[in-house]
Amino acid sequence: MTLKYSMKTWARNLITMRAFTAILSSFGALWLFVEVTAFFSEGTKIPDMIRAHWYIFTIVGLIIALCQSKPKLIVTCKLNDRDVTIEIVIGDMFEVPGALIIGSNTTFDTQISKKIISEHSIQGIFTKKYYSDETKLDLELSAYLNASQCQEFKNERIGEKKRYPIGTCVKLNPKQRTGYLLAIANINEHGIASGSFEDLKIALTKLWIFIGERGLKESIVIPVLGTGFTRLSQTREEIIREIIKSFIAACSEKTFVDKLSIIITPQDMIKNHISLSDLGAFLQHECRYSFFARSNQFVIGTPVT
Repeated sequence: MTLKYSMKTWARNLITMRAFTAILSSFGALWLFVEVTAFFSEGTKIPDMIRAHWYIFTIVGLIIALCQSKPKLIVTCKLNDRDVTIEIVIGDMFEVPGALIIGSNTTFDTQISKKIISEHSIQGIFTKKYYSDETKLDLELSAYLNASQCQEFKNERIGEKKRYPIGTCVKLNPKQRTGYLLAIANINEHGIASGSFEDLKIALTKLWIFIGERGLKESIVIPVLGTGFTRLSQTREEIIREIIKSFIAACSEKTFVDKLSIIITPQDMIKNHISLSDLGAFLQHECRYSFFARSNQFVIGTPVT
């Protein structure tokens, strides 16, 4: 899918003014070269020879157009005054090295079905990729959540009956890869997930605290949380900007990772007309001009032990 996105973007760039501008630039270079050569080689055949091979400059112009039109798949910036890198990547999050952030629900349901967890969701893909069945994942979750406070439902409902607070985080280690299941949405009795932007902000704050206290100092790979079955109304650009701001705010307290990779799927880029250059400009600005407060204002809640 990433290759398909690259080819479509490349073709779109080529049929815009980029290709025309590159060709005009090559002819401008030809004209300048001929004029300079004619001045220093007056009375020789060199200028005529150059004019006779004008098509070479056209080919060079096309090559320049191809290079200039090649789509960017990543923007990267180093956080000012911190040994931390933030990048926005177009691709598959499971192919990017680092610990995976998986958005989940507050009841930590794991059953992959049309009624609860879709096999096409990030949690569904994560479960199928790293666990032979849902039972093993349930056992790991139970071990982490056993001593945690929760609300227990008595009525009949689809899925689990124990609900944990928004931002509850569980660290998993399947197949030698770290995964953090993060509660960002509630599921009602019919199995329908819903969340809010404020819930996401709280969850992100608790996530950085949890990783800072319980995680290894390794790269973090995070998708655009809340844009799937959580049904947030905010655009993907808004959520990406919030992830960046929240992470930078957490870095004012301590350096707990070396790199944060925010992953956008090629499908989202095409469907939602996301501008990687605009996001890159925002990232550059935030990394360069963010003020680092020395306080404990981001300490909220208690991580799951």
